[in-house]
Parts: sequence; structure tokens; C-alpha cells
Amino acid sequence: MSSMCLMCQILTTEVWAGDYLTNTNQSIGFLRNPSRDGAIDIDGVYYNPAGVGFMDEGWHLQFNWQSPHQKRDSHSSYGALFGANYLNPGTPLADGSVDRLYKGRVHVPIQPSLYLAYNKNDWAFQFGFGVIGGGGSCEFEKGVGSFEALVGQMGMTQLGAAFGGYSLNSYLKGKSYFFGTTLAAARKLNEKLAVSLGVRAIYAWNNYKGHIDNITFRTTTGNIINVPNSYVLDCDLTGMGVAPIIGVDYKLNDYVNLALKYEFRTPITVKADANNNAEFNQLATQRAAFANYLDEAETQMDLPSMLAVGVQVTPIEKLRLNVGYHMFMDRDTRQWTKDLVKDTHEITLGAAYDLTDRIEVSAGYQKTMYDQSEANYSDLSFNLNSYSFGLGVGVKLTDQVKLNAAYFQTNYSDHTVTTNVSNIIFHRENRVFGLGVDVNF
Repeated sequence: MSSMCLMCQILTTEVWAGDYLTNTNQSIGFLRNPSRDGAIDIDGVYYNPAGVGFMDEGWHLQFNWQSPHQKRDSHSSYGALFGANYLNPGTPLADGSVDRLYKGRVHVPIQPSLYLAYNKNDWAFQFGFGVIGGGGSCEFEKGVGSFEALVGQMGMTQLGAAFGGYSLNSYLKGKSYFFGTTLAAARKLNEKLAVSLGVRAIYAWNNYKGHIDNITFRTTTGNIINVPNSYVLDCDLTGMGVAPIIGVDYKLNDYVNLALKYEFRTPITVKADANNNAEFNQLATQRAAFANYLDEAETQMDLPSMLAVGVQVTPIEKLRLNVGYHMFMDRDTRQWTKDLVKDTHEITLGAAYDLTDRIEVSAGYQKTMYDQSEANYSDLSFNLNSYSFGLGVGVKLTDQVKLNAAYFQTNYSDHTVTTNVSNIIFHRENRVFGLGVDVNF
């Protein structure tokens, strides 16, 4: 059972839009129109902090509530092996292999974010709070294919020609939250140019619970062999990191606004607080793949540096058009090697239109492009190229209060990884609903 070390290959992945570890959907304004990098609004505390310097004097407050729901599934086959599960045989395929669907589900009822800015003269002082990475829990009620394959292969190895089948009970649940608190100040240098400097502190909390137990092997004569060992993973990984953020916003003229933001890499080292069972810990002391999940072990989980560039064009008074570009420098983080991942790129497009003085409608598009090797895919964790669209409405209830509502959906490209022993099809779906309120006073 030493190959059960694959249980520990769980990576923290984003729940919504953005990079491997970075969520870019930080407001309902984003869900309505994902191209926010060149916009001037209160959620600019995250997207365009220098642009906040051009807002009206006074206090600006925004609260956002999002509820994402995601499917993270894999169709796995290891030749005909899964057909030997005598309690739960898989689906035979035309090529003679046996396939099984393993379902991962993410449901987050409430995911909040908060932004606050105070503008006075040429200064804008800013505060932001949100879930910058992760953002929920993913549950695999029946485990994943690599777990089952290990048990079946172990039975074949131990029983040889007498192997007649196997059974098991497996479960896995991972939680990940990267809470971010931002403090920043923007200075309007003149009527065209503003700059900003800020810092974001990240507190990372990840929890992993899983088990493989009730393992049995059946011989060709029908005898059932109970395997006494069970393997239980129960581990928290926590850590903190801090990084500066700089921004520039330039009003080219009355119709075009240009913005740039650069977030430096956030170095984060998480430390394990583990309550695994003795069998798991024994294996962990013998094999390097388990080492990060032993009590007090340390692991790197850096958030990559990010460059964001945005343009907003106002061709007529009521219409705003947006274009944005994001680059995440993933290969400069400590947890990945340069041959495993390259940098991630995103492009965004969007538009907002004022139907009346009180009602604004908006919609937008985002394309996310990863560059990763086949070795970076696992049925425990995987990221897929995608395109997203969002739409919504903003309604001014009073001159000081605005209500925002939106729907956001991400469509992923399925990806198949084939090796000499397995074939796995990776599939994801994502939908987010959101409500928010802006208050100016």
C-alpha cells in the first residue's frame, strides 16, 4: 500500500476565474463584465487601484456576495481493471477497457468580498478584503480513479493468478481559502494621471480529509480476504505571505482610459497540523511524497506575480467598452518547475450601457489559456483552458445606493491524458450567481 502516496498529490486550485491559485472574480461588477482592469469604480481597489484616485470625494463602500457551483469530474479507465471491482463494476467500452466516472463537487453558498475607499483632495485611501485564491471545498464521495486503481493493482500483485477481484471504500475532500486583506493609497498627480501603491497580506488555510478503507480481495475460488490496513489523511496547512501592488491610471482624453497593475509574487510557506492515523504516518516517514502532510512539515504555495493591463473606451456618453489582458508568472513560483508549467495568459472583453439614469446593463467575455505539461494533470486536481461569459444589471435605488446582480459561467475544454496503463478524460463546469451593493456617502 505504499503507493497510496498519490493521496497526497492534492493541489490547491482556483474555484472560479483566474490562474491556478488566483481568483480574479472579486466583485459582482466582474461577474457582470469580466473586463474591469481599465474601469474606474469602487472594485478598482482590486482591479485598478490607481483609477480609484479619480472617483468623487467622500466614502465609497461595496459589499459582494457570490455563490459558485462547480463540477470537477474525471472518466478513468485502467484497462479492464475496474471490471474486477465485484461490488461496483464499471462500464465496459468497445476497446475492452472498463470506465468509471468519478465526481467532484464544489458548492459555496456565500463567498463575500468588501471594498472601502475614502477620497479627499488628490488622495484615495483604500481597503479590500476577499478570497484571493481557492474559495471552497471539493468533495469526491467515491474517491478518485487513481485510488481505486492502486487497490486493484495491489490485489493483482499479491494474489497473482489467484486474483479474482477487489472492493474498497474511498473518500476525499479538500478545502482551500486564501484570505486577502489589501491596504493601498492612490495619488492623483494631475487631471490625467494617478498612481497607487499598496500591500496585500494573504492568510492561507487548506484542509484535506480522506480515507481508503474496507479493502477486500477475492480469490478465483470465491474466498474473501479482508485487508486490515486503512489509510486516513486529516491535515491542515496554514501560512501567511505579503506582497506589494503598484498601479498607474492615465486618462488619454475624454474617451479613453488606460490602466496598469502589477502584483508582486506572494511567497507563502504553509505548515502542516496533521491528525493522520498511524498507518498513514508510518508510510509518510518512509516516503518523500508523504512528507508535506506530516505534522509541522512545510510546503511552498506562492501566489504568482501578475500583470494586468486594461483599456476603457467611451465612444458615446452612455456606452463603455473594455479590453483587458492578464499575465500570471507561474514558472517563477517555488512550487512548480519551469518544465511543468509556463505562464498563464488571459484576455477580457466587455461592455456596459446605461439604459436610463438608474439602470445599467453589462456583459463580457474572458479567455483563460494555461500552458502546462501532461504531468501537471491529476484526477485529484486539474486546470483546463476555458472561456467565460458574464452578464448582469446595476440599479440605482437612490443617489447613494446601487444594487448589482449577475450571472457568470465558465466553459472548459475537456482534456484527455493517455499513458501506457490508463486513460483519463478531465471535465469541469462552473456557474456563479452574485448580488452586491454599492454605497456612496
